[in-house]
Amino acid sequence: MSVFNISPVSETLGAEVLGLDVSKALNSETIATLRNAFQDYHLLCFRDQDLSDEQLTAFSTQFGPLEIFPEEDMTKNAVEVYHVANVSMEGDHLPEDDPRVVYQRNNGRWHTDSSYRYIPSLASIMYGIEVLPHNAEGGETGFSNMLLAYQSLPEDMKTRITHLHQVHSYGEIRRLEPSIPPMSDHERNSLPPVTHPVVRVHPDRDYQRSLYFTSNTSLEIGGFTHEEGKELHKWLVDYVGKEEFCYFHRWRQNDLVMWDNRVLLHRAMEYDFTKYRRVLRRTTVGGDTPVMGPYWPEAIKAAEKTPG
Repeated sequence: MSVFNISPVSETLGAEVLGLDVSKALNSETIATLRNAFQDYHLLCFRDQDLSDEQLTAFSTQFGPLEIFPEEDMTKNAVEVYHVANVSMEGDHLPEDDPRVVYQRNNGRWHTDSSYRYIPSLASIMYGIEVLPHNAEGGETGFSNMLLAYQSLPEDMKTRITHLHQVHSYGEIRRLEPSIPPMSDHERNSLPPVTHPVVRVHPDRDYQRSLYFTSNTSLEIGGFTHEEGKELHKWLVDYVGKEEFCYFHRWRQNDLVMWDNRVLLHRAMEYDFTKYRRVLRRTTVGGDTPVMGPYWPEAIKAAEKTPG
């Protein structure tokens, strides 16, 4: 077994993995150790990796089948690898109004990847190729712990949101960012709108609950008038941004960061798009079940055993 070290990066979430080369296939014991750490810390950062797109994909598939990205102009060589950048795949620094850059700007809103799918993703895995200088302002990726955020909610708010759902729509990104081109037929047919419970129940965590919502495809919570739904959504966005729930990852070149989309929200922190280049590659490990809500039979039975 490889000798490597896992140590927490904050009290809230996240751990750093040092001494492990993930460019090669990992044995089952190492994968099991990483899976356990991922469950405990929700985010793992593997420092000092040297990965091709093919090696990134090979590492990622050790944790499950990969999603295929719908954006035909945002993948590089393989439909499982997403180009997260303000630089074209040919190496040109893109203007701030280029739709590919606007996509990145929209990701500055708290969200969880692939929530617009009926079965959302398990994890995102992102590799830092070009990152901001250490003294530049912004460019971090912020993460917020939704287990902790739900746990800390006032009891009356827990009661208020228990039955609520939010519509997650890939097409609605255009409502937030009108300059993004209309959906292609392929995108429209692949990704119809879906709805998920705002309170997510996790059977793999003894039926713990977390918040589960997004602000990069929708600005409302269902079950209210439009204005009331917007007001509640804004309250939740402000709430999950509290320092006590968050960790902000400052990227180093060759960082590989893997995070749990089931229990974390994340956002790209603003930076000067015209001054700095930022290039990352991402894969997404698919989920295997729809989002369980509080009114699923299993969740009701678990709640009866452990009230509150």
